[in-house]
Amino acid sequence: MSVFVHADSADLTLMVLGLVGAIGDGVSMPVMLLVMSRIFNDLGSGPDLVQGFSSKINENAVNLLFLALGCWVMSFLEGYCWSRTAERQTSRMRARYLAAVLRQDVEYFDLNEGSTAEVITSVSNDSLVVQDFLSEKVPNLVKNAATFLCSYAIGFALLWRLTLVVFPSIILLIIPGFMYGRLLIGLARQIREQYTRPGAIVEQAISSARTVYSFAAEQDTMARFSAALDDYVKLGIKQGLAKGVALGSNGIVFAIWAFSVWYGSRLVMYHGYQGGTVYIVPASIVIGGMALGSGLSNLKYLAEASVAGERVLEVIRRVPKIDSGSDTGDELGNVAGEVEFKSVEFFYPSRPESPVFRSFSLRVPAGRTAALVGSSGSGKSTVVALLERFYDPSAGEVMLDGVDIRRLNLKWLRAQMGLVSQEPALFATSIRENILFGKEDATPEEVITAAKAANAHNFISQLPQGYDTQWMERVLNRGNLTICQSH
Repeated sequence: MSVFVHADSADLTLMVLGLVGAIGDGVSMPVMLLVMSRIFNDLGSGPDLVQGFSSKINENAVNLLFLALGCWVMSFLEGYCWSRTAERQTSRMRARYLAAVLRQDVEYFDLNEGSTAEVITSVSNDSLVVQDFLSEKVPNLVKNAATFLCSYAIGFALLWRLTLVVFPSIILLIIPGFMYGRLLIGLARQIREQYTRPGAIVEQAISSARTVYSFAAEQDTMARFSAALDDYVKLGIKQGLAKGVALGSNGIVFAIWAFSVWYGSRLVMYHGYQGGTVYIVPASIVIGGMALGSGLSNLKYLAEASVAGERVLEVIRRVPKIDSGSDTGDELGNVAGEVEFKSVEFFYPSRPESPVFRSFSLRVPAGRTAALVGSSGSGKSTVVALLERFYDPSAGEVMLDGVDIRRLNLKWLRAQMGLVSQEPALFATSIRENILFGKEDATPEEVITAAKAANAHNFISQLPQGYDTQWMERVLNRGNLTICQSH
C-alpha cells in the first residue's frame, strides 16, 4: 500500500506494537462488559444468596482494576507508537519526494502545468494527510474492528440466542458505510486533482505580481480563481451529503437496541436467563455495531491518504530522461572548452509543432568569446539550455572538446560551466550560502573573491549583516513603480 512504503524496520516494530495497543484498547470495552455482566448477575441474585456475594464482588472489582491498568498500557502503546511512526514515515516521504522533484528534468516541469503548485501541495497537504491517517485513523480503525469482533464474540459466548437473532441487523450498518467508502474513493481523487488548479493560479499570480499589476489583471485573476473553486465546492457538497447520509444511518442502532431489549425480556421471562446477561449482551451488540460504523467512517481518510501517497510515489518512482542523479557517464581529464553544435534540430516538448532549430551548426573555439544576436524567440537561450543539457536535441550533436555531451556524466558536465542569467534567482537563505551553490567547498576568501569579480562585494558589505544577511525579495509594482527590498 502506498501509505506504508516509506517504513523501515524500526517503523515496522512501532506499527506492530501500535497494533497490539490498538487491539488491546478495542478489546477493553467488551471485556469490561463481560465483567459487568457477572457483577449485575450477582447483584440480582437476591438476599437468599448473600453468602459468598462479597467475595465475588471483591474479585470482580480486582479484575476491573487490572483491566484499567491494562487499558492504560494498551492505550499508551497505541497513541505513542502510531504517532511516532507517522512522524518518521512522513518525514522520510517528504525528503524523498523533494529529492525526486529536484532530480526531474526540465521537460517534466514544461509538460506539467502547475507543477510548482503540486510540489508545494504534496510537501505540505499530502504529507499531512498521510501523517494524520497513520497517527490517528489507522489505530482508530483497528481499535473499532477489535471492539466489533470481541463484542460479538462475547455476545455469542454469553447468550448465543439473542446474539444470533440480532446479528443480521449488522447489515444495516455495513451497507451505508460500504457505499460511503466506495463513493469517497472517487470523490477524494477528484477533489485532490481539482484542488491543484486554484493553487496553481495563485502561485502564478504571486510569482508574477509585477506582470499582473502592469496589465491591471487583478480582477481577471480573481475571476479565474473563483471559477476554479466552483467545481471544488460542488465536489465538497457531494462529499458532505455522502458523509451526512452515512453518519445519519448510525441512528439505526437505537432500533437494534429496542429490538434486543424486547427479545431479551422474553428470554428472561420464559427461558430463565439472568437479567445481567440479558442486559449486557444487547449493550455489547450495540457497542460493537457502533464501533463498526465508526470504523467504516475512516474509509474516507484511507481513500484520501491512498490518493496522496500514490501521487507522491508517482514522482518518486519516475526516472527522468535526463537524470541529474545518475553517476554514469565519462569525465574528461582535461577540459579545453571547445563547443560545437553539429546539425542540431530541436523543438520544446511542450511545443512539438514549433521547431526552434533546423540543421543548426556552431563552433566556438576554446578561449574565444562568442555573442549570439537575434530577435526574441530566435533560440539564443535555447543554445545555453542545450549546452547545459536541460534538453537533448531531437537530431544532431552538441560537442564539448569533440565529445558528445550525452556521453558525459551530467553532474560533472554542469560543474564545468557557470551561467549568469538575465534574471538570476536567489534562494531564501544567506548571501554567502547563495554564492556557495556555485562551489560548495569554497573558502570565505574565495566567496569574497567571487563577489568582487561580480562587482557585488561593495553592495553586500553595506547589508545589515554583510554576507550573512538572509535574502528575501519583496516586489511591489504599481504602474511604473517597482520597489525591490532585501532583508
